[in-house]
Amino acid sequence: MKSLIVFAAAATLSMSALAGSMPDHKDMKEIHNKLHNEMNNDQVNENILQDKELQRLHKEMTRYGLSEVGMEARRQMISEEGGAYHRALEKKQMEQKVTYSK
Repeated sequence: MKSLIVFAAAATLSMSALAGSMPDHKDMKEIHNKLHNEMNNDQVNENILQDKELQRLHKEMTRYGLSEVGMEARRQMISEEGGAYHRALEKKQMEQKVTYSK
Protein backbone atom coordinates (compact mmCIF):
# COMPACT_ATOMS: atom_id res chain seq x y z
CA MET A 1 0.00 0.00 0.00
CA LYS A 2 2.84 2.36 0.86
CA SER A 3 4.55 1.74 -2.50
CA LEU A 4 1.29 2.45 -4.32
CA ILE A 5 1.02 5.86 -2.62
CA VAL A 6 4.66 6.65 -3.43
CA PHE A 7 4.09 5.63 -7.06
CA ALA A 8 0.95 7.79 -7.33
CA ALA A 9 2.79 10.78 -5.83
CA ALA A 10 5.73 10.32 -8.20
CA ALA A 11 3.42 10.02 -11.22
CA THR A 12 1.50 13.14 -10.17
CA LEU A 13 4.67 15.17 -9.72
CA SER A 14 6.20 14.04 -13.02
CA MET A 15 2.99 14.80 -14.94
CA SER A 16 2.71 18.27 -13.41
CA ALA A 17 6.35 18.97 -14.27
CA LEU A 18 5.79 17.77 -17.83
CA ALA A 19 2.64 19.86 -18.20
CA GLY A 20 4.49 22.91 -16.92
CA SER A 21 7.15 22.62 -19.62
CA MET A 22 4.64 22.47 -22.49
CA PRO A 23 4.64 25.67 -24.57
CA ASP A 24 1.45 27.68 -24.59
CA HIS A 25 -0.53 28.31 -27.76
CA LYS A 26 0.50 31.96 -27.47
CA ASP A 27 4.20 30.99 -27.48
CA MET A 28 3.73 28.80 -30.54
CA LYS A 29 1.97 31.65 -32.34
CA GLU A 30 4.87 34.00 -31.53
CA ILE A 31 7.36 31.48 -32.89
CA HIS A 32 5.30 31.08 -36.06
CA ASN A 33 5.10 34.85 -36.54
CA LYS A 34 8.83 35.23 -36.00
CA LEU A 35 9.61 32.58 -38.63
CA HIS A 36 7.14 34.16 -41.04
CA ASN A 37 8.73 37.59 -40.57
CA GLU A 38 12.19 36.14 -41.21
CA MET A 39 10.97 34.75 -44.53
CA ASN A 40 9.68 38.20 -45.50
CA ASN A 41 12.95 39.77 -44.39
CA ASP A 42 14.91 37.78 -47.01
CA GLN A 43 14.01 40.34 -49.68
CA VAL A 44 14.90 43.19 -47.34
CA ASN A 45 18.25 41.51 -46.61
CA GLU A 46 18.99 41.26 -50.33
CA ASN A 47 18.22 44.97 -50.76
CA ILE A 48 20.51 45.86 -47.87
CA LEU A 49 23.33 43.78 -49.33
CA GLN A 50 22.99 45.63 -52.66
CA ASP A 51 23.65 49.05 -51.03
CA LYS A 52 26.86 50.31 -52.66
CA GLU A 53 27.80 52.64 -49.80
CA LEU A 54 27.55 49.87 -47.21
CA GLN A 55 29.52 47.54 -49.50
CA ARG A 56 32.26 50.16 -49.80
CA LEU A 57 32.41 50.73 -46.05
CA HIS A 58 32.51 47.01 -45.34
CA LYS A 59 35.32 46.52 -47.86
CA GLU A 60 37.35 49.36 -46.34
CA MET A 61 36.69 48.07 -42.85
CA THR A 62 37.92 44.57 -43.66
CA ARG A 63 40.73 45.58 -46.01
CA TYR A 64 42.34 48.28 -43.89
CA GLY A 65 41.81 46.69 -40.50
CA LEU A 66 42.92 48.88 -37.61
CA SER A 67 44.42 51.65 -39.74
CA GLU A 68 42.86 55.11 -39.77
CA VAL A 69 40.79 54.34 -42.87
CA GLY A 70 39.55 51.05 -41.43
CA MET A 71 38.61 52.64 -38.12
CA GLU A 72 36.75 55.45 -39.87
CA ALA A 73 34.79 52.85 -41.86
CA ARG A 74 34.01 51.02 -38.61
CA ARG A 75 32.79 54.25 -37.03
CA GLN A 76 30.45 54.86 -39.96
CA MET A 77 29.19 51.27 -39.90
CA ILE A 78 28.09 51.64 -36.26
CA SER A 79 24.50 52.46 -37.12
CA GLU A 80 21.24 50.64 -37.64
CA GLU A 81 21.98 50.29 -41.35
CA GLY A 82 25.47 48.95 -40.68
CA GLY A 83 24.13 46.47 -38.14
CA ALA A 84 21.43 45.35 -40.58
CA TYR A 85 24.09 44.95 -43.30
CA HIS A 86 26.23 42.76 -41.06
CA ARG A 87 23.26 40.61 -39.97
CA ALA A 88 22.20 40.14 -43.60
CA LEU A 89 25.77 39.32 -44.65
CA GLU A 90 26.16 36.82 -41.81
CA LYS A 91 22.85 35.16 -42.68
CA LYS A 92 23.86 34.89 -46.34
CA GLN A 93 27.22 33.37 -45.40
CA MET A 94 25.54 30.84 -43.10
CA GLU A 95 23.16 29.83 -45.89
CA GLN A 96 26.12 29.36 -48.24
CA LYS A 97 27.91 27.17 -45.67
CA VAL A 98 24.82 24.98 -45.37
CA THR A 99 24.59 24.69 -49.14
CA TYR A 100 28.28 23.76 -49.49
CA SER A 101 28.14 21.19 -46.71
CA LYS A 102 25.37 19.19 -48.37
